[in-house]
Amino acid sequence: MATSAVVKDNQQPDLATRQGTGWQSLLTLLLALAFVGLSLWLRLRDLGLPFDRDSYDEGVYWQTLRALSASHPLYSATFYAQPPMFVLSIFPTYVLFGQTLWAARFGVVLLSLAGLLGAYIAGRVLAGRVGALAALLLLAVDPLYLAESQILQADASSVALSLLSVGLAYLWWEKPDGLLGLCTAILCAVTLALALFSKLLVVSTIVPVGLLLAAHLWRVLRQPGTTGQSRLARSRSLIAGVVAFLIATLLIFLPFLGSSHELWQGMVALHNVADAQSKSTQQSGLALLLPQRYNLNMLRPVLFSITGVAALYGTIAALLRRDWRILPLLAWLFVTLFVLLRQAPLFPHHLVALIPPLALLAVMGIAPLPGKLALNRQHLLTLTNGMTALALLLILVIAGPDLQASRTHLYQVRMTGAGLDATNQNVARDLQNVTTADQMVVTDAQFIAALAERNTPPDLVDTSSVRINAGSVTANQLIKGAGQSRVQAVLFYTGRINKLPAFYTWVTQHFRLAHNYGNGKELWIKV
Repeated sequence: MATSAVVKDNQQPDLATRQGTGWQSLLTLLLALAFVGLSLWLRLRDLGLPFDRDSYDEGVYWQTLRALSASHPLYSATFYAQPPMFVLSIFPTYVLFGQTLWAARFGVVLLSLAGLLGAYIAGRVLAGRVGALAALLLLAVDPLYLAESQILQADASSVALSLLSVGLAYLWWEKPDGLLGLCTAILCAVTLALALFSKLLVVSTIVPVGLLLAAHLWRVLRQPGTTGQSRLARSRSLIAGVVAFLIATLLIFLPFLGSSHELWQGMVALHNVADAQSKSTQQSGLALLLPQRYNLNMLRPVLFSITGVAALYGTIAALLRRDWRILPLLAWLFVTLFVLLRQAPLFPHHLVALIPPLALLAVMGIAPLPGKLALNRQHLLTLTNGMTALALLLILVIAGPDLQASRTHLYQVRMTGAGLDATNQNVARDLQNVTTADQMVVTDAQFIAALAERNTPPDLVDTSSVRINAGSVTANQLIKGAGQSRVQAVLFYTGRINKLPAFYTWVTQHFRLAHNYGNGKELWIKV
């Protein structure tokens, strides 16, 4: 009987511990779902507002999707200035939900949620349940990440996939063996390939993933008493990940082997020319280091924001704990900064690439102690609790203003949309009146053409200033495009194709002016 009582007494703490863990898991799940629900609600608000949220790029991507819907393949027929994965990843959603602007943006919203999953996984590995929720909250309410998640553009999608890849890399590093290790390695590799080949801006993601891979190799090689066969066994998931990355890359580019020259020109050569042109306009030594003098000025507000302060605190806290897991995140941040400093031209939407490393660095402030340190344990626990409390306070301080900033952003978007909607709709209506659904329009206002449910020639879905300045769009190419039998109208609207006066002269000789909206905005129809 006494023995039975002792057994029961010994079992009671275990049962209480299991019950406590169960409630913690349930609470964590409920809070995570709440944060995801908040994030989705923010992103779906006014998602279909009919104006170009980025002033130009949305129209280009919209026309690209319309060209794909009309069976004009990427690169060989439809010009595309990015790796193929982004537009291919949102195309199914675009078709499934009615080929509307809302459907296209909804594809971006869904992809942006992958970043929330990545934040949760990375936070859980680095700082437990509290870290998972903190990382998820930071990303869910960040105004810059929210803004890009509603825009038909590749930045939010590529950044989200890169964050998911880093989260999976940390999970794999923590448990590299067995079925779990094999699955996480393969998923990490595939998401890394999808991120890189959505937009090359996130190439810095290779750094944290590569460092974790190297750390695992070092760990395997340094393990005492291991044979070559056992080392190979412990490296199986790593090898599977490398193979999965190569296979994913091959599958992404395999459909475009026949148009490899066009793919290279759009994905790499055009951007190299733009970068060289930007450098050629600089004269000072500093400008040679930074292709755009204002790049650093654009980066400064993000780095010195409350999130930046929290990231700095998390870095200091992790270094005091001697938690080397901070190193891949620091390397990720520094390489991302280097890429952005060298980016030419650098646009505000590129800055979203800084949000994931900053958020995870902030979470490191609440990371638990790894292993043993040469300090008094009581002092260590006191220090840890204090650091964690301050880190949580910083994250909560960030979340409140960020949520308010996100709401303000949504209000400003609605006001901007209300102001532009009437103008865009009037021009789109005029375009509909002078063309039929099967006729095309050459324009530098691709968004208005899509709003009118009209297509541009597939090789002219993008007539950006970057492409014009780089010589990728010429007056002769525009003349050839406008001379096609299916082209019925030419719309000068943003001032971009006005930079090619030979084309304007040709249009005045072969088209007649239908509407003059002032300031060089004109609609011409074929005579």
